[in-house]
Amino acid sequence: MTSAKPKLVFAGLGAMGYGMASHLLKSGFSVIGYDVYQPAMERLVAEGGQSASTPREAAMGVEFFVCMVANSLQATPLLFHPDTGAVEALPKNASILMCSTVAPAYIDEVKRCLHEIGRSDIRLIDSPVSGGTARAANGTLSIFSSGEENYLSNAHTILQCLSGKLYKVPGGLGGGSKAKLIHQIFAGVNIAMASEAMGLTAAAGLNTQETFDELKYGEGESWMFNNRVPHMLDPTLPPYSAITIIAKDVGIITSTARDFKFPLPMISTAEQLYLTAISAGWGKEDDCVMTRLYLPGRPELVMQRAKAIDDTRSTDLTVDDIKDLMGGVHLAAMAEAMSFCEHLGIDTNLMYDIVSNAAGASAIFLKTFADMQKGNWKLRSVASVEEIRDRLVSIISLMSEAIGY
Repeated sequence: MTSAKPKLVFAGLGAMGYGMASHLLKSGFSVIGYDVYQPAMERLVAEGGQSASTPREAAMGVEFFVCMVANSLQATPLLFHPDTGAVEALPKNASILMCSTVAPAYIDEVKRCLHEIGRSDIRLIDSPVSGGTARAANGTLSIFSSGEENYLSNAHTILQCLSGKLYKVPGGLGGGSKAKLIHQIFAGVNIAMASEAMGLTAAAGLNTQETFDELKYGEGESWMFNNRVPHMLDPTLPPYSAITIIAKDVGIITSTARDFKFPLPMISTAEQLYLTAISAGWGKEDDCVMTRLYLPGRPELVMQRAKAIDDTRSTDLTVDDIKDLMGGVHLAAMAEAMSFCEHLGIDTNLMYDIVSNAAGASAIFLKTFADMQKGNWKLRSVASVEEIRDRLVSIISLMSEAIGY
């Protein structure tokens, strides 16, 4: 297929990266794929792309280099390895699009390394993505771009092709990674909360399918809850995302928060749950299996209780209690995330638009953001903070009975 669209390298052909590279190829871009996993490159070649044996070979004479590897540990040798790194071969004024989720500090480190080796001409663009494999494949990702305006304009055709929502985050290079970091606080807490809610539902003897059907339209719902629970109820559905992926993102959040000496108790607690699951050997499994943490010895109880017709409730816990639990956790996570957002200098209205249109959204966030932004903690749209606190204290005692500790 001939096109005037620029030739580019796409490095990192994992679950999301392959979908992005394939979509660019189908959209008329000439794509050279690179990945340490040879079959992924062969698959791209079969679709009409090209491949290379090293990042340096791939980068020769190419104007744009898209980095979509798993983390900074992979990105550094990809770019700077003395024998095979891509930077050495990139032509003058080439662009590096950092689409991987990395710490904002790592973006600064890449820029510093480019200057130190005499490649300050390279146009570094911070552009992490969000949206999952399906949206990667159809070009409807949310992309949080930041950097010099003329650099962003030069790469606009590529970014626009990959995105359904393309954000320009003010504040210079690193702003995009800060915005992605804030969004992942919501995502990280909401995934853990979905597992806790359904684990508690099963342990309490409630019908899990009926409870999900009621909760997914209530004040406790979230995008992650509605997306993940069907897989908990029916494990034969295609998996979404491995625990190691969200654990990696959450680790970036907590390490960045320590750098800023900013407390993040909600996401820090979620991190410990993810690490516990990984230590149990579940890291490569779908993050929906986190329900096992709440059901020791009964890993299939959420699925089994979806078909239950008997009433074997072990406590007085109700669906309304679980809804209140979810709402309270989402409210606390929102306060935590948006406070850190302000601390990092990201505009809260922009962040509201990002989260409300992405996987971090929840009913509580959409209903209460405006009040919280104004400092109105007597929230008109939900119960007062004091009432929510007292309700959660009551629910915790019921949880102890249900789960058995």
